Amino acid sequence: MAEPRRGRLKGGANTEAEAEKLSLSEFNLLIAGAAWRFDSVTNSNLRKNAFKRLVWLETQRERLHGIEAPERKLAARQSGD
Repeated sequence: MAEPRRGRLKGGANTEAEAEKLSLSEFNLLIAGAAWRFDSVTNSNLRKNAFKRLVWLETQRERLHGIEAPERKLAARQSGD
C-alpha cells in the first residue's frame, strides 16, 4: 500500500468527490474529531489547519445533507499574561 501524500487525512474526505461518498454519520464523526483537534491543539499552525478542516467538513455536510454550517471565525487565543 502506498504511503498517503503529506497533508492528506487518511480515512477521511479530502476532495468534494470523496466527501460525496460519506454518509451523514461519517460526516458527524469527522466533524467531531476536527472540533476536538481544534479545541485541543496549542500550536497555532496546527490549530489553524484544524479550523480549516472543520469549516470545510461542515461546508461539505451542508452542501450534501442540507445541515446548515455554523458561522465560525478563527479568533486569536488569549495569552495568559
